[in-house]
Amino acid sequence: MFTFIATRMTVLQNSHLMDHEDDQRFRIKSNMFSFHRQYTQIYAARLAACRPALVLNSQKHWGASTNGLHKTEEPPILSLGDLVVDQRCVIIGTIYKEMKLKPSILRELASSETGSFTADIGTGSCLLSQDDSSFLEDDVQRIMLNLDQKVLQGRLSGSRLATGVVMAVLGHEPSSARGVFIVEDFLFVEPQPEHPIKAHHLKVPVKTCVDFTNTGPWLALVSGLGFSGTGPTRQGYVLALQLLADWLRCSGNWSYESSNSVGVVRLLILGDSIRLSMESDANAPAVRLSQQARYLTRNVEAESVTAMARLDEWLATLPLGPGGGAENNGLSVDLIPGPTDPTSSLLPQQPIHSVAFPLSVARSGGFGRRALCGRTNPYSFTLEGRKILATAGQGPNDLLLYTDIPESCERMEATLLWSHLAPTCPDTLAGYPMTSGDELTLRSNMDNPSCSLDYPDIYVAGCQPDQDASWRRSRLHWDDKDHNGALLVSVPRFDETLQLVLVHLHSLDCRLVRFDTSLLDEPE
Repeated sequence: MFTFIATRMTVLQNSHLMDHEDDQRFRIKSNMFSFHRQYTQIYAARLAACRPALVLNSQKHWGASTNGLHKTEEPPILSLGDLVVDQRCVIIGTIYKEMKLKPSILRELASSETGSFTADIGTGSCLLSQDDSSFLEDDVQRIMLNLDQKVLQGRLSGSRLATGVVMAVLGHEPSSARGVFIVEDFLFVEPQPEHPIKAHHLKVPVKTCVDFTNTGPWLALVSGLGFSGTGPTRQGYVLALQLLADWLRCSGNWSYESSNSVGVVRLLILGDSIRLSMESDANAPAVRLSQQARYLTRNVEAESVTAMARLDEWLATLPLGPGGGAENNGLSVDLIPGPTDPTSSLLPQQPIHSVAFPLSVARSGGFGRRALCGRTNPYSFTLEGRKILATAGQGPNDLLLYTDIPESCERMEATLLWSHLAPTCPDTLAGYPMTSGDELTLRSNMDNPSCSLDYPDIYVAGCQPDQDASWRRSRLHWDDKDHNGALLVSVPRFDETLQLVLVHLHSLDCRLVRFDTSLLDEPE
């Protein structure tokens, strides 16, 4: 027996709330980056963007002074070039972690030349080791951090930090250990929402399938559909995809006369809609078509072409439409790219072009209908008055390799507290060599640096390496016990878990729909 909910619901037609798509937030234009420059400008821009909030937090928590004069009760905020030995002060900078097991392109090139491969480097497992060191660097120089667990009372360790995190630390450089900064306390940017995030109670609690059909609006989330050019990835996968399409077709009354905000009002597909072949050896260098002799590949079609055609056929079976009360209504679908999708892998990823979906575009009424929309990764928008920030999950997933933060929601929470969606970009995640800013940093309010214009009500990450979806509210400060921040929703891969996640946009309630057909195959 499989878990499958068949419902009939109505989509949102005329919302009284101001909804909008922030299409330009993560759009990259040609004049914003240059491949002739190094990535140092990104780190400089990230530090400059986070510094005002950290200065404000340091003044509030430690009474720090910005005039550089030393007073016992007011530690000064100093640059690393102005440090005085044994002087208690505050320094602000970007974390750099020196890790023995971190992938190195030079080491990979050397291994390929000698024919030897190091199995413990870059194989997808955690790369922490006892020899790792954490440094803090600003525009001038860097200094090693001594994160004594007795002093910090276990609140922070180097294994819970990642390269690219901007933070402020209180402490001193002792004369007995020059080049080392003894950390007494620390602060992260910890951006705050502009308004409190409140969950509205439902008049009718959602307990059964019948209750579900009479409530809404719901946001549907799925990731890692995993269409392949070589066939199904697991038993029951094809049937589960069909059930998912059937469920979505039954999730709304697609007439546009109704104005009730019930049912599924939008579907977000969160990356990796196609997947790479599973036949290649993970520890061996990939041999691409372009590296083979031309006469061997002239009649070969890339697997991604077949996979995209299958994805297009599946999307065309959905009741695509612009939603939001437009004539000939339907389900609006946002397609966010992931690492394996046919677009640049540099973050922020740009939308998959609609020309890749001829059947779906024709099914939805042509270009410009806003029925099937290619989006950036990350992607931010407002729906039913909720700020929603959605990603394909590369940022939290990369932290799994370089920190000991095991839970997906906890890694997502860390990116919010650090005010950066992918702090390890461009160190271990590929990104654009931006010349004037870091687009993945959460923007601060100019009038109130402690608040962020980008802080979401709902923060979604797809393609998470978990067997089940998870969700909870985020903390607003590192040491908080209360969870009053954004709703964090971790969405696992559909091709591995066969799961769809639903989020109620008013109550912030979450539900899991599982299309598991495994029990159907068991003998009686």
